[in-house]
Amino acid sequence: MKRILIAAVLVGALVQAGAASAGCMATVGLAPPPAGIDPGTTWTAELTILQHGINPLPNADTARPTLTIVNAETGAERTFVARSTKDPAVFVAKVVFPSKGSWSYQVYDDFTSEGGQPVPCAQTHSFTAVSVGGAPTGGGGSEPPAPTPANPVPAAAPADGGEGFPVWPVVGGALAALAALGLSLALLRRRRGAHAPGVATH
Repeated sequence: MKRILIAAVLVGALVQAGAASAGCMATVGLAPPPAGIDPGTTWTAELTILQHGINPLPNADTARPTLTIVNAETGAERTFVARSTKDPAVFVAKVVFPSKGSWSYQVYDDFTSEGGQPVPCAQTHSFTAVSVGGAPTGGGGSEPPAPTPANPVPAAAPADGGEGFPVWPVVGGALAALAALGLSLALLRRRRGAHAPGVATH
């Protein structure tokens, strides 16, 4: 009896080792939906499913991967079956988000057979949630630039420019008037001094 148990354990280990060495794992490549996608808009999701990230699934011709979307607020789910394409590694699912909000999504790869034999290799792959019906994410939160007015107000011309007020001619005229006034006062003082009576000295 003991020998039979040991033999059964060894056979099970060999089966698991064979499955592991064959790459009993799939990777899923999937680009996110367009940023700010609206509800009711069809997202053509292309799933690239590879055994161990290298080759198409052994059951690629019969595999039916699914893509499930889950609403973060309500928990509502919808599942879409992906169809095979000419490329055995690529499957396409037509996904429609029914409402606005934050939606996460996950892919069941349907890696269920190898060499015609069932294998427990299928996995579910989760992806980051996306915002549906909202502003596109990833823009850093910056506001759009203000629109340019249709009729912008021209800037005022500088004071010393050819189109501005003639400041320097006015200043020059004022200085000239002050100089003339000062000269006139000086001449008047000289004349008064010349006609004043002399003082006798002893």
